[in-house]
Amino acid sequence: MARRFGIILGALAALVARGLLRQPRYVAVIPALWSWLNRSVQRFGRAVARPGRVRAVEAAAVAGPAGAVARVRAARLRLPAGRGWLVRALGYEAAGYGSQLEALLAEPEMAGILAAAPAVGRILRPLCRMLGVGAAAGLVVARVRKARAARAGRVRVPRAERRRLLGWSPGPIREDWWPQKRG
Repeated sequence: MARRFGIILGALAALVARGLLRQPRYVAVIPALWSWLNRSVQRFGRAVARPGRVRAVEAAAVAGPAGAVARVRAARLRLPAGRGWLVRALGYEAAGYGSQLEALLAEPEMAGILAAAPAVGRILRPLCRMLGVGAAAGLVVARVRKARAARAGRVRVPRAERRRLLGWSPGPIREDWWPQKRG
């Protein structure tokens, strides 16, 4: 499973390098996206190999050797966040890799991996969003539960009450703002 995932993302990374160079507005995104795709393959491989140890391995990698002080990260370039932005930028070839990823997510073995290791969902969710892939059932469950829990603790205040509490009111409408009626 990890090997197939690596092949799909490796080919997608090559497409990114080739396809986004033709579009000047995405040139700055290429190195960040390339390294993110390669790190995702590595993280997926670790998550599949040892489901419970992914967080410990990533924390040790950030801390550095022999408990050294964590290095200061340079300012990161944020990748575009729109759903399916990579397919819009690269066209049908990226959609092909998206469909391969969707087929991989639909397999029963992948459903078992998603159930056993929630870290895999955290790896796959942004990739699915970039490619516009409909997420597998295992990817959606955690997000829905979190949203429902957040809504349950929130108190709903009517709009009129919010205006009163904030001290805001729209004020009177002046008649000179309205156009004159023509008779």
